[in-house]
Amino acid sequence: MRSIASRHLAPVAFKIWLMFALAAGMGSVHAATVVHMATDSNNSAAVLSDGSLWTWGDNRNGQLGNGSTVSADKPVQIGSGFAQVAVGSIHMVGLKTNGTLWMWGKVGTSRAQDLNETRPVQVGSGFAQLMTSDTASKTDGSIWYWGHMKNLFNGNAGSDGMLDRMPPGYRQMVNGRNNALFVLGDGAIRSVYLDVYPGDLFINPGWEGGYGNAGPVDRGFVQVDLGARSAAGVKDDGTLWQWKERDAPVLVGGGYRQVAKGSHHTLALKADGTAWAWGSNTQGQLGNATHTDTETPQPLGTGYAQVAASGQHSLALTTNGTLLAWGRNDLGQLGVGPVGQSQLSPLPVVFEGADSPGLGTMVATGTLTRLTLSAHVQIKPEHLASGAKGNPFLIAITPDGTMFTYSAPIFDRLNPLNPLAWADRLQNTSSLLLANQDLTHLSGTAFFVGYGLGATTTESLAEMLNSYRYKRVYDMQ
Repeated sequence: MRSIASRHLAPVAFKIWLMFALAAGMGSVHAATVVHMATDSNNSAAVLSDGSLWTWGDNRNGQLGNGSTVSADKPVQIGSGFAQVAVGSIHMVGLKTNGTLWMWGKVGTSRAQDLNETRPVQVGSGFAQLMTSDTASKTDGSIWYWGHMKNLFNGNAGSDGMLDRMPPGYRQMVNGRNNALFVLGDGAIRSVYLDVYPGDLFINPGWEGGYGNAGPVDRGFVQVDLGARSAAGVKDDGTLWQWKERDAPVLVGGGYRQVAKGSHHTLALKADGTAWAWGSNTQGQLGNATHTDTETPQPLGTGYAQVAASGQHSLALTTNGTLLAWGRNDLGQLGVGPVGQSQLSPLPVVFEGADSPGLGTMVATGTLTRLTLSAHVQIKPEHLASGAKGNPFLIAITPDGTMFTYSAPIFDRLNPLNPLAWADRLQNTSSLLLANQDLTHLSGTAFFVGYGLGATTTESLAEMLNSYRYKRVYDMQ
C-alpha cells in the first residue's frame, strides 16, 4: 500500500480532502428523479427530487462547486436542500427551499465584492425564484441582479454589494455578454446592445438601440431567451415569436409554453409536451441523428417537461424525471461520459452514487492472520475503447485515518501514490493481491476500488473522486 500525497495540496490537507470525498460518496445510486436543470456553453447542473444538487462539465474556475478545479464528465453531487439552479459561463447559482441564495465559481462585479469560490456560499435570503444565472426574484416581488449584469445594465451605478435591486416595472431579464432583453410589467419587451468598438479592449458604457429600445412594444410576453445574434419569446396566448437583433419579431406558431436558445439553434416546448428544435446542427444539437441544419421547427418527441440550450448542445427533462442531453461534449457539458465526441441523439444523464454497480469487487478468504485478498476494477468498455488515459485505484482507510494503496506484493506506507497499472488483467478478472498474509494491523480497514481518467496519477485520482467513480467493496473485521 502507498500513502497519498499531491503536488497541488499539502499532504495533510490532501488526506483530509480524500477522506471527506470517499465518505461523502458512500451512498447508493440515486433513484431520485430530476425536477430542475440548467446549462451554459461549458457546464450543466440539475436538482433531484430529494433536493440534491449535481453539476458537471468544465471546472477551471471552480464553477462545479466541488471544492476543486478538476472538471467532471459525469454529474457530481455538491449539496442538498436545493429547489432550483442556474448556470453561467464561469459560475453557478442555486436557490434552496428555505429561500436562501447560493453562488460559486467566479462572479465579478468590478466593485468591492467579487466572488471567487469553489464551494457554494450563501449571498442572500428571502428569494422565491431563479430567473437566470444573473437574476432572481424575492418573495416581495422585487427583482435582483448581480455579476456581469451590474456592468451591462447600469455601468458604474448601483451598490458596492453583491446584489442590486432592479428598478420597478421590470419582470424578467436575460442577458448575453454584450446584450440584454427585458420583459416589463405588462409583458412588453425591450432589448439593448452594449456599444463595443471592434478591436478595442474597452467597452463604451453607452447603449445602442435594440428592438423595443425606444419604448414598450408587443405586449404579452411571459418568457424570453437570447442567442448569439437572435432572440425568441413566448406570449401569454401561447404564440412563439423570434427575431434577429433589431428586427421585429416574426410569428413561429402557437401552442407553446417555453423556448430556449443556444448560440445558433432553438428548442421549444409546447403545452402538449412535444419538444421542437431548429437552427444550426453542426454538433448534433438538434438531436435528430444528423448534422443537417433546418430553419423550421422539427419534432423531437413527446413527454417533455423542460428544455434548455446553450452553445452547441441541448438538454431536455421528460415528464418522468429523466434528463436527456445531446450535442457538443468537448468539456463534458452533457454529463454522459468521456469528453470529445458530440452526441447526435438524446442520451440519458445518470446520477451515480459511490455504490454504483459494476465498478469492481474484492474477495477475502481465510482468517485475519492468514488472509487472501483478490480484487478487480471494472473499467467501462467505452473508456477502454476510447483510448482514454487513467488509473485504477485500490484505496484502504484504517480506523485511525491512515490511508494506503496496494503495491504488490505487500501493504505498506510509501510515498508518493503508486496506483495499480491500467491493464487488461483488471478488467472482468480477479487479480490476486496477496495470499496467506497476517493483516491483523489492518483490522477495521475499509477498502475502496475505482478508477479515474487523467494523464497523470494526481489527475486520475481527483477525477475519480469528483465523478464518484468508486465503490466501497470490503470492511476488514
